[in-house]
Amino acid sequence: MIYRFPLRDVKDMLLNQIGNNFFKSIDDERLITKHMERTLERLERNISANENKYYWRLNAAGEREAYFDPLHTCHWMLFLYLTANTIFREEKDNPTAARIVCDKIYGQMKTVSGCDLYYEVELPETFTFDHPTGSFMGRATYGEGFSFTQGCTVGNINEVYPVIGRDVQMCTGSKVLGNSHIGDGCLIGEGAVVRDDDVPAGSVVYGKTPNLKIMPRN
Repeated sequence: MIYRFPLRDVKDMLLNQIGNNFFKSIDDERLITKHMERTLERLERNISANENKYYWRLNAAGEREAYFDPLHTCHWMLFLYLTANTIFREEKDNPTAARIVCDKIYGQMKTVSGCDLYYEVELPETFTFDHPTGSFMGRATYGEGFSFTQGCTVGNINEVYPVIGRDVQMCTGSKVLGNSHIGDGCLIGEGAVVRDDDVPAGSVVYGKTPNLKIMPRN
């Protein structure tokens, strides 16, 4: 993967942000450093699957290669989510310190992006977002290739969360709520609200439950 800046600068940027906006702790650098290699593996895998032109560059051989720019706010949000999620998943020696660091990174991610994506939420290894301001991604089940943009919501009704298939796209202002099941390859149209409802694979959906308009995508 091509890095716009050295990894030392990337780590310093993160430590400075959470130190300035919250408070500094000796556990910050220790845990971020400990789990950095795994975070970067996940970051590269995610970015390598992204066709957006801002996520790749031509390398010295003239081939496309994954590209990470921490000054691109979507790149940075992705890095922050993966850092916190990786620490939360894998830090077994000191889970109390891990949660404090993760809470700070999560708070920083919301500050930078305006998107609510908690580190306990398990997004797939390959997912994308663009202009994610105002979006909330809850504790649903997400398939690989999931994507969302601004103002999207995935949330619960009575503690029941949706199940979302592979390669599902959520358009601006769309919502998937409660006991909903979204099949593979669906597009949830702008402003659509799917509430305790099912959408078959390969569909485009508009409108709001109970008056959804569902059509074949192709």
